[in-house]
Amino acid sequence: MVLLVTDVFVLLTQVLLWVVVGLFAWYVLLRALPRAFLGGLVLLLLLGVAAFTFYRGSPQEGLIGDLFRVIAIPFTPLGIILVLLLIAFTELVRGGKLSKTGLLLLRIAIPALLILSIPAVSYFLAQRAEAEAISITRPIATEALPAGARRVIVALAQDTTQLQLRPLTQPIPAPPAPPTNQLIQPPAPIPPGAFTVLAEQPIQLTERGDILTYTNQLYQDERARGTAPLVLVSAGTRPERNRKQGETRDEVSEAADARRFLQRLGIPAEDIIGDSNSPTIIDSARNAREELRRRGVNFGNQLILVASAIEMNRATLTFTREFNLNNVPLSVISRPTNFYTLPPRESLRGRAQGRDVVERNFQLSDLLPSIDALSLSSKVLNEYIASIYYFLRGWIRPIRTL
Repeated sequence: MVLLVTDVFVLLTQVLLWVVVGLFAWYVLLRALPRAFLGGLVLLLLLGVAAFTFYRGSPQEGLIGDLFRVIAIPFTPLGIILVLLLIAFTELVRGGKLSKTGLLLLRIAIPALLILSIPAVSYFLAQRAEAEAISITRPIATEALPAGARRVIVALAQDTTQLQLRPLTQPIPAPPAPPTNQLIQPPAPIPPGAFTVLAEQPIQLTERGDILTYTNQLYQDERARGTAPLVLVSAGTRPERNRKQGETRDEVSEAADARRFLQRLGIPAEDIIGDSNSPTIIDSARNAREELRRRGVNFGNQLILVASAIEMNRATLTFTREFNLNNVPLSVISRPTNFYTLPPRESLRGRAQGRDVVERNFQLSDLLPSIDALSLSSKVLNEYIASIYYFLRGWIRPIRTL
């Protein structure tokens, strides 16, 4: 009983201390400091984050990674719109009416949000982005391997698989005691045997899962050609997954799930190289170059690169630039997948006709805003922003002939 009272006292002390700290921070930031100084402080914070990201890259794991993702929201198209709406809403709540600046922000944010949410607009944006990937695609037959070289297929597998249960590796624990005196009861234990059913399901794929299935198809095609193909699966860890004691970084990475999926499709484990330290494209390019060098793989200065069509152009430029800067002339054979659109009819002239031309009909619903359209528009705009960032860092050169 004495111990319980002591614990309660310590907990109350911690809560009160946090309240005092919060009130002090609120008073200093919103009362004591001038608004101009506070605005400058926020600006310096944003500039500091931008500079840190520019030179060191964005953190991916832990609390720092979570904080960075929150701070980085205003640097995304949707984040900019939300910030504008928040500023206007705050002004309305405080003063009861909007100033000319507030009205201007609303006139920018609301139409932008509406336009990006229209399926016809998002389809147009995605179609233009995917056209860049199509323009750099060429048959493998034109890229003959030198004698003694192996065909290497690099799959950018980040965000291709879902987080899911895994088969048991430890003894089944004893059933927990039923909870008592709780306002909100915890979920009931799953039925006996249900865990095994869920854990033995095949790897769950995301909408980007086409990258893995297409990689398997390319591997089988190259194996039939006798090029001794080798697959390099490139992805990062899962920052949202809680790593348990005894688990290694590789075991909880998305690259491990992608490897298991490809093995289930029939690719031998010895023909798969896992890279679990590449959450970004530039990381994939660097680690792929280093891994091939370390293993002494003769890839004939050629790589088949499998990526989402929207990011295919940036991925190709990044790999080419990274290898060339390290005195490794590279020819990238682009294999885009995960398409959201079809090529326009005009671009198929001289390539297909009649029933061979697959087209998408315009529908009235293409003018009605939707969450899916907003998501697709955000993906495309984020990719353009990422390409600008890669160009500023010197990781890509948009002019391929130089």
